[in-house]
Amino acid sequence: MGISRDKFKSSITNFYTKDGIYSLYKKYFIDWIADGHIGLHLDIFEVSLLSETSNKSVFVDLLEEAFYKKETFVEIFNSLEEDIQEIFRSILWSGKYILEESQIEEFFEKEHTYETSENLKDRYKFFHYKKNKIAKEGPGYLYLDNDIIRKIRPHCPNKVRDYFIHPIENPIYTYKHNSEEEICKKYSLYYNFYSQGNIKLSTSLKLLKESKRDMQKYCDISEFYSENKDLDYLKTETMGLLFYLIKDEYLVPENFKLDKFKYIINEFLSGKLTKNDGYEYTTKYLNYLKGVKNIKKTENLTRSLQTIVKLIMELPSEKTISISNIINYLVYRDEFLDIIELKDVYDYVYINESNYGRTRISQYDEYHRYIIEPFVKSIFFLLGSLGLFTLYYDLPSGNNGLYLKNNYLSKYDGLKYIELTKLGEYVLGRADEYAFAEENEDAEIVYDEDLLLITIIGSAPIMSMFLEKISIKIGENKYRMDKGRFLKGIATIKELEERIKEFKNKFYKDLPQVWETFFDELRSKVNCLTHESEIKVFKVKQDKEFFKILATDSKLKEYILKAEGFYILIKEENVPKVKAILSKYGYFNEIE
Repeated sequence: MGISRDKFKSSITNFYTKDGIYSLYKKYFIDWIADGHIGLHLDIFEVSLLSETSNKSVFVDLLEEAFYKKETFVEIFNSLEEDIQEIFRSILWSGKYILEESQIEEFFEKEHTYETSENLKDRYKFFHYKKNKIAKEGPGYLYLDNDIIRKIRPHCPNKVRDYFIHPIENPIYTYKHNSEEEICKKYSLYYNFYSQGNIKLSTSLKLLKESKRDMQKYCDISEFYSENKDLDYLKTETMGLLFYLIKDEYLVPENFKLDKFKYIINEFLSGKLTKNDGYEYTTKYLNYLKGVKNIKKTENLTRSLQTIVKLIMELPSEKTISISNIINYLVYRDEFLDIIELKDVYDYVYINESNYGRTRISQYDEYHRYIIEPFVKSIFFLLGSLGLFTLYYDLPSGNNGLYLKNNYLSKYDGLKYIELTKLGEYVLGRADEYAFAEENEDAEIVYDEDLLLITIIGSAPIMSMFLEKISIKIGENKYRMDKGRFLKGIATIKELEERIKEFKNKFYKDLPQVWETFFDELRSKVNCLTHESEIKVFKVKQDKEFFKILATDSKLKEYILKAEGFYILIKEENVPKVKAILSKYGYFNEIE
């Protein structure tokens, strides 16, 4: 991704105080200038005038010069004492250098009340100090601004192993899951379940429990965690939410046949498939993040997916890769993964804890832990559900420093390793062909000759799902047609004909006459009520004399079509005649 020189310089200006950077000048910069590493634009007289009263920008320029170019940084880095180099390495590759209690005296000035960045000894003034929230991790740690890290990390000699992609020979994991065969057999089935209106979201944009249960049952989805109560529908939920991420124009039957599978997945990976208004992905797959709806800009899903695709194309075939290796590889090379802009996260985003507290994300290591890692893992769980990767995983961990109901932050936190499948190779264009094994509904349909009964013998999840929507289930695989159930959700004649046609398409066998009679009856009963625009309805005032007139006047009885309770019906053309008759009895009406 890279960082501009202006932004890098700005990060130095904001990170270091004038006193802090002047301490570095005294301790290091003078030697670097003498050795010709920096300050080549300054003559001896200008250098001699530098003091604590000089403008801060002069010292910022010198440090920027030391860090910006690789050659200069490497020369300076190699000149540092070994312990300072080690601190740099730890921060550049791990994000922090954790201090032990025994090191406090070594790192801080003798006369200090509290450990702060200002009280660090001059040789450590490259870094800032922060107390640990988690006591077991030591009293505190040293760190650098993330933009400074982003710039100098690629310059650092002796890259760590995760700077490169490296396979794992003996992965240690609890669960292994491959959805390659399942997605080929059930790709259309998932869509059919969705298209029939069976996948519903709650107000918090989670799949309703009933929807998850029914989808898992009818689509016969093999789950990631079948024995864990809170995670038992994770794969079902992952697939179900995908349909709410897809733009409407892609949600058509022809796109959910296997010959379009490769096309649809590539449209997703390119970002074209998904809705791009607001935070569609974040609110569904990272829904523990609160406050995102207050952000005016949209999420950076497309650009983040491009990073993932670039990474996937570099993965070796038939090799198991650690997800931590993947995340580190991307971060170390400064690849774009900011699905939410860093500043927007600091300004708006928070996490609700179980003790009713709110945790704000205020520094980069939290952004990395609470957003980047769960985002990448969620993407690979989704791609694994689509059969592109074999997944190796444990139960999600609660090692996040937060007080949460289930301990873990994201349901996807347990992912440990991935391996590209043959289907993944094909979809990504790394293999020319793939032998799809599509599942057909292998079942016999048995009709009762005299009653509206259907029995399914064999496996036919799509047919069963449709029948449960339009009929009454009276046995394990037996259904009785019901007019009310068949008409549920029907509002027009066109919709009725479409449902009859759908029924005949699914149950292709010649239907007994009782079924044709059933459909004819439904058609004959359409529009048994019609609106009569020429009839007026009037409410009658409670008046004994008036009721007597209505009951005895022969002309009024001729014009009043129906009287029920306190209401009467009169043809619009006869309203003036009724008014004239009533006026003879002294009744005046403003009705028209």
